[in-house]
Amino acid sequence: MLSYPLAKPFLTAWQIKEAYQRKMTPYPGGAPANVAAALGRLGIKVAFVSALGNDDLAKQMLDLLKERGVDISAVQTVDKPTRDVLVVYDQDNDRQFVGFGGPNDSFADCFISAEQLPLDSLRSCVAVVTGTLGLAFPATAEAMHKAVETARTGSAVVLVDINWRPVFWEDERSAMAAIKPYVGKADIVKMSDEEAEWLFGIPAKDALHHPLKVLEQLEGVTGVLITAGGAGCSYAFKGSGGKSDCSGYVPVMKVTPKDTTGAGDAFLAGFLASLVKLGGLDAMRGDADKLRMCVEFAAACGAFTTTKSGAIGAQPTQDEAESLLKTGTFAAA
Repeated sequence: MLSYPLAKPFLTAWQIKEAYQRKMTPYPGGAPANVAAALGRLGIKVAFVSALGNDDLAKQMLDLLKERGVDISAVQTVDKPTRDVLVVYDQDNDRQFVGFGGPNDSFADCFISAEQLPLDSLRSCVAVVTGTLGLAFPATAEAMHKAVETARTGSAVVLVDINWRPVFWEDERSAMAAIKPYVGKADIVKMSDEEAEWLFGIPAKDALHHPLKVLEQLEGVTGVLITAGGAGCSYAFKGSGGKSDCSGYVPVMKVTPKDTTGAGDAFLAGFLASLVKLGGLDAMRGDADKLRMCVEFAAACGAFTTTKSGAIGAQPTQDEAESLLKTGTFAAA
C-alpha cells in the first residue's frame, strides 16, 4: 500500500486489538495507486510514480498494477517497508482507519526521490495527479513540488486531491502552511465538503451547494470538484474564452453500498478519463453539458466501486460505468 486516507483513530485500544485478532481480509490500495489502477481499468494509458519497499506488499501491488496496464517503470525502490493500514467497520458499517504499522516517517512512500522523477513524461503527459499527504515528509514533498512544477512547464493539467488526514501532521498550522501553496499550483482541485470547511472556513453544506465560493478562494485554479459521500458532489470551473463560470450539483447514484473505500479515487479517475477522452481541460470547461456529463460519469465510477469489497478490485470498466449511468438513477437532491 502507498499513500492512505487516514483519520485519527477513535477506537479504544481494546477494540483495535480485537480487530487485529479477527480474521482480516487484505486488499491492495492507497489513493495514488487506486487512481492509477482505475484509470487503467477505464482504458487510459497511465503511469504510476511512487516509492515502495523491497517486500511482498510492494510485489503484490506492482503485479496488480501491471495487470491493469499501468506503467510502473518510474516506481522507486527504497530500503524501507511498504506502508499498510488496518481498516475497521463498525456495526453501522462506518469505516475507520485505525493502524498503519509504525511511525509516520518509516515507510517507503516518505522517501520519493526528486532526482529519479521521469521529467520528460511529466512535461508531455495529459495530466499529473497528486494528493497532499506526502507534503508531510521532506523528501517526498520536494519530489511532489518538482513534479508539479515540471508538469506546468509542459502540456499537462495538474490535479491535486487534498486528502486532509490529521494523523500525518504535527499540527494543523504546519499542514495548512504546506498544503495551501501547493494546492495553488493546481489547475483542478478535488476536495471533500469537510476539507473545504477546514481549509477555507466555508461550511461544508455551503461548499457542496455553492462550489463557486470555494473556487473563489483558489486564485489561479481553473476548477474545483467537491465530494460529500452520500450527499452527492458538485463542481465549479472558470469559463474559457470569455465565457461565464460554470457550476453544478450532481446527486449520488442509488446503489447498495458494501465498501466505500476508494470511492473518491474512482470518482477522480472517472473524471480524469473523461478529460483525457475529450481532449483536455479547455475542451471540457468550454461546454457546460460536457462538463456535467464528465462529473456524472465520475459519480457513476465512484458509486459502482462501493458495491464490492476492495478499493481496486471493485473498480468499473468503461462499459460498467456507462451501464450504471444508463440504467441507474440519481438520488433526489
